Amino acid sequence: MATRQFVTGMTLALTLNLSSAVAAEESGDIDLLDDAKQTTLHTKELDRFEQRITELESVGGAFDSGLSEELLGLGLALQRSGRHERAVQVFKRGTHVTRINEGLFSGSQIPFLKAEVVSLGALGDLAEADERYDYLIRVQEQSLSAGPERVRAWNEFAQWQKSLFLTNPREENFYRLAKMLAVYEKSLADLVDHDEEYSLIKSSLSGMLQTYFLVTSFDEGEEISPFERRSAFDEDQTQNNFYEYYRQADKGAPSVIELLVRTESKVHGPLSFEAFHASLQLADWNLWRGQRRSAFEVYQQIDQVIGELEDEARIEELRTRLFSEPVLLPDLESVRLLPPAVPKEDGNVRLSFTVTDRGSVRSVERIEVAEGFDGAAGRFIRLLRKATFRPKIVDGQTVTLQDIEQSYVLPESE
Repeated sequence: MATRQFVTGMTLALTLNLSSAVAAEESGDIDLLDDAKQTTLHTKELDRFEQRITELESVGGAFDSGLSEELLGLGLALQRSGRHERAVQVFKRGTHVTRINEGLFSGSQIPFLKAEVVSLGALGDLAEADERYDYLIRVQEQSLSAGPERVRAWNEFAQWQKSLFLTNPREENFYRLAKMLAVYEKSLADLVDHDEEYSLIKSSLSGMLQTYFLVTSFDEGEEISPFERRSAFDEDQTQNNFYEYYRQADKGAPSVIELLVRTESKVHGPLSFEAFHASLQLADWNLWRGQRRSAFEVYQQIDQVIGELEDEARIEELRTRLFSEPVLLPDLESVRLLPPAVPKEDGNVRLSFTVTDRGSVRSVERIEVAEGFDGAAGRFIRLLRKATFRPKIVDGQTVTLQDIEQSYVLPESE
């Protein structure tokens, strides 16, 4: 089974989003990505951590409760100085000592596990990092109370799963999308009594919608549903009926979009760009799923509402931002079907193509291809021809736009 090829600019090292640093003993969150901390510690400073650990062991043994703080300090010092292999060993020991002293799902393990995942990612050991992250999210689920802090943990875990899926968006990694759907559902459940958490509500809804697009990115070119072919799946996985996820996406996307529109309208106003853009997602979803008539009706309705505004300048601004040119679908942050266009002078491939009033790509031609990029250009053109665009819209009607010229930066052919 193939998928529409997505690209992402997200790096795995950033998916933990450890940007809210507080003391480990207070909340378990540690900022490991603060530029101010990216300094190499002198050997004598590392030696002081080692000396303090030795002293604690000599008095209280290998599982002295005071060791946790010192092991965390040593591990972070090693990590900041680039000694990730040693850091991983220290973080593992710190997790073990903390678990012995405080219990299997003690929240005090969280900073150790987060830091260990970061170092494993830096070492390129994504399989081990993935396994440790699975344990981390179990600890977070058990130790954190329902609410914003746990929602951040869910969403960070979903971002991790998305990054790994996008590195190899094939059938055998579909289980990651199932994990994403599950945790976003938990996030939204935790936020029921937290209407004031706009950013978390939006990120959870947007994440769910992104996942629906990813689920339905699998190629349906053959008559048999791709999710009825199970040969590459592990029979022990929780998704016993894979086609059900397709149906779940088709059923759930409109509801998620409605909630997203309500959220944006509440925060920015019902006539804001943010609210209109969220409303467009319903039309985009319908177009993505091949329901063109429904899509075009929604596009027309949104344009009509905009056209009835009293401020002519506002009408022009919204129509320009939303409808003046074709937009690649899905129109969502951090999930792209193709690399973004770049200024002409920056690209190594320049193409001309048409986007029809139905959102399809036609008449792709090569204008300029740098030496050595013919193969990459050919693969890119095949993807471009399969892409879906939100068409240009004029007075509520979708129109064909011909001779679009775009430049792209593509990797060299292997």
